[in-house]
Amino acid sequence: MLPNRIRISKKATDMLAMMKGRTGLTPNILARLAIAHALESNSLKKQVSSKQDGQEFNTNTLLGEQADAYAMLIRQQSQDIDITKAVVQLVDDGLGLFSGVNNLSDLFMKCKGKVA
Repeated sequence: MLPNRIRISKKATDMLAMMKGRTGLTPNILARLAIAHALESNSLKKQVSSKQDGQEFNTNTLLGEQADAYAMLIRQQSQDIDITKAVVQLVDDGLGLFSGVNNLSDLFMKCKGKVA
């Protein structure tokens, strides 16, 4: 089960603000895409070490109506990791996979075929 609120890292907060300016998408939608992209890449195999010193999201805002589905997918990849820390790490990892995104078209190309 996910907590009611999740605080992401400062690094992710800064990157979300930058990407919002470039794509026009809100931080919660960008974070959701980042989580999905990171889950597709199985990025939770590494050590979870992201700090929770950035923006705080209400879980319903962050993950929307699909929060339970996200929780199940995250739990599949992170059985031995605190789910809050796993979400923070997935946001960081997913945003890292979006390097080079300068506009909405670039983001679409990065996600094409990976996020439904």
